[in-house]
Parts: sequence; structure tokens; C-alpha cells
Amino acid sequence: MPAAKPARSNPSPRRVAIACQGGGSHTAFTAGVLQALLHGIDAEKHHLLGLSGTSGGALCAALAWTGLLEGDPKRGASLLDAFWRKMSASQLPDF
Repeated sequence: MPAAKPARSNPSPRRVAIACQGGGSHTAFTAGVLQALLHGIDAEKHHLLGLSGTSGGALCAALAWTGLLEGDPKRGASLLDAFWRKMSASQLPDF
């Protein structure tokens, strides 16, 4: 049986890149996942290399990335929240 590898005392963060899907409800789901990620990201465990996306997923990626570029992941989550609140319907259309 091979010997277990000793745990590194200071492991490097895992490098992660995320592709965000577009298309209606997929985009809204993507926004929610990104918000949760940005609120709980642990830079010692994960290094987010990049975000990309198509259609609405690209919008979500750009908003999230803005917060990351500013060094404030929670700002990215706030931008996503504000965008989706402004885009959501607050009442039925008047036909």
C-alpha cells in the first residue's frame, strides 16, 4: 500500500475559471450562484482566474468580475442583485 502524502502546511489556492450559461431562467440561476460564490469566496482556498459567459451569462460574469477587479467580491454580488431587481417585473403589464 502506498504511503499517504503528507499534507502541505500552506497549500496553494485551487485555480478556478467559470463559464456562465445564458438563456432565460439559466441566466437567473447563474446570477444566484455567482452571488452565493462572491459572498463566500475564500481566497486562501480558491483563486478565481476568470469568468466568461454567453448572452445573459456574459452580463452576469461582467458584473461579478467588476467586483473582483475592484478587490471587493461582495460588490460584485451587490451589482448582480441590483441588476436583477431592476430587470424584474414588479407588476403585471397593462394591455
